[in-house]
Amino acid sequence: MSALDLLVVGGGVTGTATASAAARRGLRTLLVEQFHIGNPHGSSHGPSRIIRLAYDGADYVALAREAYGLWRRVGHDVRQRLLRGTGGLDFGSADTPSLRATARTMEACDVEFERLSPDELAGRFPQLRPDPGMEGLYQQDAGVLDADTCVRALATDARAHGAEIREQARVRRLRPVPGGVAADVNGVDVRAAAAVIAAGSWTRPLLAEMGRPLPLSVTREQVAYFAAPSTAFGPDRFPVMIEHRAGRPPMISMFPELEPGGGVKLMLDRDGPEIDAGDLSGVVHEPALKRLMAHARHRLPGLGPLVRAETCRYTMTPDEDFVLDLLPGQATIGVASACSGHGFKFGPVLGEIMVDLLTTGTTARPVSRFSLDRPALAVPASSR
Repeated sequence: MSALDLLVVGGGVTGTATASAAARRGLRTLLVEQFHIGNPHGSSHGPSRIIRLAYDGADYVALAREAYGLWRRVGHDVRQRLLRGTGGLDFGSADTPSLRATARTMEACDVEFERLSPDELAGRFPQLRPDPGMEGLYQQDAGVLDADTCVRALATDARAHGAEIREQARVRRLRPVPGGVAADVNGVDVRAAAAVIAAGSWTRPLLAEMGRPLPLSVTREQVAYFAAPSTAFGPDRFPVMIEHRAGRPPMISMFPELEPGGGVKLMLDRDGPEIDAGDLSGVVHEPALKRLMAHARHRLPGLGPLVRAETCRYTMTPDEDFVLDLLPGQATIGVASACSGHGFKFGPVLGEIMVDLLTTGTTARPVSRFSLDRPALAVPASSR
C-alpha cells in the first residue's frame, strides 16, 4: 500500500490548487516543486492576473463563476485579500469575431454586461484612444487576482490541511506501478496511489519521458509596465481591459496601476517566440517590446514612459484549450495544463476537477473540451 494518496508535480497555481483540494478532502498529499513556490520561471508569478466572466465559451463561463467563490474562500481562510474588483472592458472593432462571440456567450449565459457604442466607449474611458468604429463590452464583475499572493495562499491552505510540499525537488521517471505510481524525486523513490502532472512548461518533456507525447508549445510573452501620471489609471477609474484584434497578436491586455508607482501593465497575447522548457533566461524580446511600447503610445496616450519590462510563459495546445484529463488507459495519472495566458483565474476549480477525476474517474464540471483524446492533440505516429 502506498504511503501517499496523491503526488502533485508542479507548484504553480494549478499544482498548489490541486494539493489544496486533495488535502481538504483528507487525501495524503505530496506536492513536488523543482524550484520554489512563487518562482519566476513559470506562468504563475507576478502581481496581477485577470479574473472575468467575459468569455466566448459557456464552459469557461461556468468554471469562472465557480472560481470567484473558491478564491474568496481561500482568501478568507488565509486572511488575505486575493481578488480586487475593477470591472472589465473588452473592446475592438465591432466585426472582430472574438468580441462578437464573447457578447453572444455572455448573453446565452445570462452574464450582465453593457454594450458601449464608439461614442460611449470614448466618453466612459477618456484614458483610452479607440480607433474609429471600436465598440466595448463592459462587465462589472471582472477584477484582478494578486498572482504571487494567490499561489502562496493555496500552498498555505494545502499545508494547513495536511499536505507536504517539497521545494527544490525534481521529478524524474514518473511511471505507473502496481497499486499506483512511482517517481524518482531527487534520487529517492516515491510511491503514491495517483499523480497529477501540473508542471507547466515541463509537462511535455515529462510526458515524453513516459512515452506519452503531447503537442504542447512553450512561448515567452512580453509584458511591460508604464508610468501612470495620474489617478485616472487607478483601479477605481481604469478597469482591466482586453483589446480584441483580428490579426496577431489576437489580444492585448491592459491593467490599472494597482499600487502607487507600480505602473500600468500591458501584455501582448500569443505573440512571443517559442522556447525550450529549460530556458530560464527570461530575455526580453526586443521586437515585441517595441511593438508594445508603440501600442501603448497609440492606445493610451496619457501614459508615461516605460517603467520596466518582463516576460511570462505560455504553454499552448494546438487549439489553445486546456488539458484536464486522465492519461488514456491509465486512471492513476492526471494531466492538468492551463498555462495558455488565461488559466490562472480558474486555479481552485482546476484543482477540484483533477481530484474529482482521480478519485471518481469523472467530474460534474464541464470538461469535455479539455480531454486528451480530442483530435487537436493527436500526435503523428512518426513523432511518437
